[in-house]
Amino acid sequence: MKYPMLFSPFRVRNFTFRNRIFSTPNATRFMKDETEVLYLEEKAKGGAALVTVGETTISSKSVKRGYESLPRLDNRWDWPIISEIAMGIKNHGAAASLELAHRGFYGAKFDESYADPIGPMAFVRADGVHVRAMDEDMIEEVMEEFAEAAHTLKLCGYDAALIHGAHGWLPAQFFSKKFNKRNDRWGGKFENRARFPVELAKRIRQRVGGDLIIEWRISGDEMIDDGMRIEETIELIKLLEEHIDIIHVSAGIHEEQKTLKYMFAQSGFTQHGCNVHLAEAVKKAGVKIPVVTVGGISTPELAEQILAEGKADIIGIGRALIADPFFPNKARKGRADEIRPCLRCGNCLHGVVVNDHFACAVNPQVGQDFRWRFAGAPESNKAVVVVGGGPAGMTAAVTAADRGHAVTIVEKASALGGLLKISEHDAFKDDMKAYKDYMIRAVNKKCRVLLNTEATPALMAELNPDAIICAVGSDPAIPSIRGVDGPNVYGAEEAYYRYRELGARVVIIGAGLVGCETALYLAKELKKDVALVEITAKIGDPDYWRENTPMMEEFALLPNLVVLPETSCRSIDKNGVEIQSKDGTVSMLKADAVIVSTGLKPKLETVESLRFCAEDFYSAGDCNKPRRIINATREGYYAAMDI
Repeated sequence: MKYPMLFSPFRVRNFTFRNRIFSTPNATRFMKDETEVLYLEEKAKGGAALVTVGETTISSKSVKRGYESLPRLDNRWDWPIISEIAMGIKNHGAAASLELAHRGFYGAKFDESYADPIGPMAFVRADGVHVRAMDEDMIEEVMEEFAEAAHTLKLCGYDAALIHGAHGWLPAQFFSKKFNKRNDRWGGKFENRARFPVELAKRIRQRVGGDLIIEWRISGDEMIDDGMRIEETIELIKLLEEHIDIIHVSAGIHEEQKTLKYMFAQSGFTQHGCNVHLAEAVKKAGVKIPVVTVGGISTPELAEQILAEGKADIIGIGRALIADPFFPNKARKGRADEIRPCLRCGNCLHGVVVNDHFACAVNPQVGQDFRWRFAGAPESNKAVVVVGGGPAGMTAAVTAADRGHAVTIVEKASALGGLLKISEHDAFKDDMKAYKDYMIRAVNKKCRVLLNTEATPALMAELNPDAIICAVGSDPAIPSIRGVDGPNVYGAEEAYYRYRELGARVVIIGAGLVGCETALYLAKELKKDVALVEITAKIGDPDYWRENTPMMEEFALLPNLVVLPETSCRSIDKNGVEIQSKDGTVSMLKADAVIVSTGLKPKLETVESLRFCAEDFYSAGDCNKPRRIINATREGYYAAMDI
């Protein structure tokens, strides 16, 4: 057993957990759909000891969220799907849990038909919504709603209920000094602020009896001024532990976007295991119940180390189990190198928030269960040539091989990886590098690989494939600027490989995500003086804030990185770049090297040259349209599935 601590069983009440890996809750938007059953069932099949259904409202009275796809525990019509989810999880040996939540003053109010949200204090939110202060009757009603919701879970076959007392939701609002300034028995001094969560835990235990496991999620530190700190949190946990069974120690609060990285929005800029120190403090304080730690723990090695050092009893894993639901089983069998790494890119949550589309950048099967589970086997095994070894091509090649086809992948460069290869140089891209290496291992294991080989019609005639999947990617889009073809001008990708040639001063033209990431790499990792020139007012991609926000925080720490928005580039010469600001002022930026990062264009000529070289032809990834990894992997996957 390579990870003896991680796979040591333990017992809580009447349930024996088969290992120390808990699948933490996440939103999907199809929770009234059979897809949710299949999605969570896959995690149970993959070996997690407990699988938690994402945050669910306890009642529709005061906490309407506007997301009608979420089940309601006070609606008997939703009980069948809630029960079906539990059965799907338990069928595969995992415990079934569901997260019960009340948003308190964060409650949605989309129009006048919605009641004003409630909380410990009355105030007017920044969006103009009035929040009502909870009186004794309201407090009693909410406690009853929580208790009844937990009892409903017991009736529906769940092994556990996870009470969401973290991240600024209602129990945390009562306990936090920042939000609870009441002068009655529910606020003020510590004992009064702790009263609501403690009485709530007591009420739930009284209602469900001794069979249902009660978990509690808490923010060890809210990471805001006047918020909860670990010292007070520990004292609250000591009051709670008489009535609950397991404590989940998270961090952060919805009130402050900068703290989301401790909750669910970890990125490449966030340390793996960012909240472990908080769980460790709880353990050291002598808390008697099992302690769960969460926050970017995405390898069995890190999980085992945390447990071996006594910093936690259980490892809560979220996105890594979306990337690979079979993470636990692969680790238990000594096949950790086959675990598909999570990029921590946030596409899973970003899609839910932005367009109600739950998906994963590296696992194209997520949320598509009805498509892939019931896809028929190929009519026959075919000879397949995949052209291009980037994420689209590698995904297509592995998928086709897994379906029984004989796959040859043709790559013009000397190594597989495509644009993912820049991760070999950038410290912020360690997750991407792990994914690249994983995919290369899978391709080499399952496919014939031809490197340093250009795909031509003549080569296709020689290979004689039944099907071609063209994933040749894209080229830099070069703007019409005088001097752009000079010897001191590089593309963004070249900057990673030819960094020794760049000199001490660099100007980057184009401040999209790629330009910003390149600027950060050069300024922080290589200590170069960097000027980032952008013709628009937008820096990075604010819509993709889970990546953009932490990157802008890094920018603010670098005095050698200058950002010039609404500034155009007039010309380039050996001395640098002539620029023009919004007010028309023309000036010269001295530079040893200039990097052009103004987008990509698909390699359409290569695509068309191969289109009729096999009976079946598909294209995938940037050669269709330059976008993100998630688009490349999905198109590569479905191209292979169509053969």
